[in-house]
Amino acid sequence: MGSYYASINTQPDGALAPRDSQAWQHALALALAAHDSEDALARYPHVAFAFPSTAPNPYTREYPLLDYRELKEWASSRGWRVRPAPERAPAGEKYSPPVRFTRLPSRYH
Repeated sequence: MGSYYASINTQPDGALAPRDSQAWQHALALALAAHDSEDALARYPHVAFAFPSTAPNPYTREYPLLDYRELKEWASSRGWRVRPAPERAPAGEKYSPPVRFTRLPSRYH
């Protein structure tokens, strides 16, 4: 079972405003729906823009701190389990590791 980054379009032709969390959530939902694998990785900033915490991010001003509680509720309601993937974090980004989404077993099997 492999892990692959869910692709969220943030290019100029489909750019998402950093403060528009609903648009980021929608883009994340579409990326996960299009994902064929049981595992998906999303970059921390993308998920943090979708689920920003009200607390300031002490590590960077580029993106907000992630509200994991809200993210977990959202992911669970869509059939995904979520957890940090620090083993996949690029060098120098230990405080903003990718987020792993794992499909929950279907209730209908």
